[in-house]
Amino acid sequence: MKKNKQTGRVASEKVRGILTELADAICNAQDKVILGLSGNTFEIHLEGGTINISVDMKGGQA
Repeated sequence: MKKNKQTGRVASEKVRGILTELADAICNAQDKVILGLSGNTFEIHLEGGTINISVDMKGGQA
């Protein structure tokens, strides 16, 4: 079953907080992780999962 993509505007500080919590969770769970970079995508490989972050600057700033 395919999930619908949800998008919306959020404050920059909220994004900063989410990324900080994510980084803390990763670093508290493991001493080292595998980090991959392919084109504009970062992949963080963890035990039991992978986090993919893609950067697309074509859209510019809103």
